[in-house]
Amino acid sequence: MSLEIETVFRSRAHSRGILLAALHGVAERLHRYYVRRATYRALSRLSEAELKDIGLMRTELGYQELHEDRGRIRGLR
Repeated sequence: MSLEIETVFRSRAHSRGILLAALHGVAERLHRYYVRRATYRALSRLSEAELKDIGLMRTELGYQELHEDRGRIRGLR
């Protein structure tokens, strides 16, 4: 195979790899979005008492852990 043809094939393979990596990144972000959305919907159906039972409280910005023994309170969004 000539050097020119080999260079073209490598370039196309590299471009395909970049495209697949970008698509994988988009798919991963969409997956995380849908999981987060489903979690938020499930939490929104719970009462205040049920949220307290699992260690969460409802806030204006989302949900927050009640247990400070984990080092610090982290907001869940």
